[in-house]
Amino acid sequence: MNQLAESIRRFAAVYHAHAELVEEQRDWNPTIVLVAADTGEVVTVEMRQGRVVRVCEEATAGDLVVTAERATLCDILELRRGPNEPYLFGELTVRGQEADFIRLDYITDRLCPH
Repeated sequence: MNQLAESIRRFAAVYHAHAELVEEQRDWNPTIVLVAADTGEVVTVEMRQGRVVRVCEEATAGDLVVTAERATLCDILELRRGPNEPYLFGELTVRGQEADFIRLDYITDRLCPH
């Protein structure tokens, strides 16, 4: 198992523990692909009705593709840092619908201690 996959599984556990936040996302069904630009690690996350239902360590077609160095992605997924600053400074790039990225940012922001 790669480090990125471990981080997303921990993130999913924390996210699922927040029932109200999960319920807010019940109409959200994206496939999110995380790409570690420096290590080549790839993780695909399937969401159904706002829940993470599958994490696999391979690339598939995604509605949202998030790319950054592995350390940046893991820091965000492990809630040590929010995604806004890396995004604004070009450390993190996103391809896909803006609405999906905004929702992912919202979830991360709600979970990340301030």
